[in-house]
Amino acid sequence: ATSPINRNEDCDNAQKRLQYLLCQFVEVISSTFSAPVTLFLDDLQWADAASIEAVNHLLTAASLAHDERFFFLGCCRKGDIDEGHPVRKLLKNVER
Repeated sequence: ATSPINRNEDCDNAQKRLQYLLCQFVEVISSTFSAPVTLFLDDLQWADAASIEAVNHLLTAASLAHDERFFFLGCCRKGDIDEGHPVRKLLKNVER
């Protein structure tokens, strides 16, 4: 049986691979077409921390952070994002 420590490491590695592949996917799409690429995610109030971390990685990746052809739009219900919600951390990181 796999120990809990190994399972946690496997999850972390899988999340890092997903973040890397997501960035690669957006980079390939944005470099292939002359039109801007827009990623729109709705209902962010329901997003879990891992999903928000993947979006954060995408928005702060060095290769995409200053790409004028990549746009991210995220929506959530007014009043559903309190100070402890992962979206708040995302907003703080992107504001920098």
